[in-house]
Amino acid sequence: MEIKLLEHVNIQTTQVETMENWYIEILELEKGYRPPFDVNGAWLYGAGYPMVHLVEVSEPPERSENPAMEHFAMRAVGLASLLERLQAKAIDYYTVRVPEMRILQVFFSDPEGNNMHIDFAPEEADELGL
Repeated sequence: MEIKLLEHVNIQTTQVETMENWYIEILELEKGYRPPFDVNGAWLYGAGYPMVHLVEVSEPPERSENPAMEHFAMRAVGLASLLERLQAKAIDYYTVRVPEMRILQVFFSDPEGNNMHIDFAPEEADELGL
């Protein structure tokens, strides 16, 4: 067996609509088809794939406050536009350069505390002086 792709991330939430809107606005994902499961939720698409699955739960799950230990990650282009959206919405974030590879990781959390980082090519970060 050879793994080729991380299919999606499944996120439990007590606020499907709020989270759906956040992922659409901040990560520029699009709401798309979701099979008629017995539980409420939403599938959010990027590059034609359902990358983020939101599933409604009655109680929020425990979350780690250490994004380095519990997170999901995506690779993207458009670093400047992401930083502008995060700043405009007063979303706390921090950046890290991966040693040797020089990829820039932008760490932040969604409204329910799910940690993530979005990775950008070194050239994009260099253009912004990061």
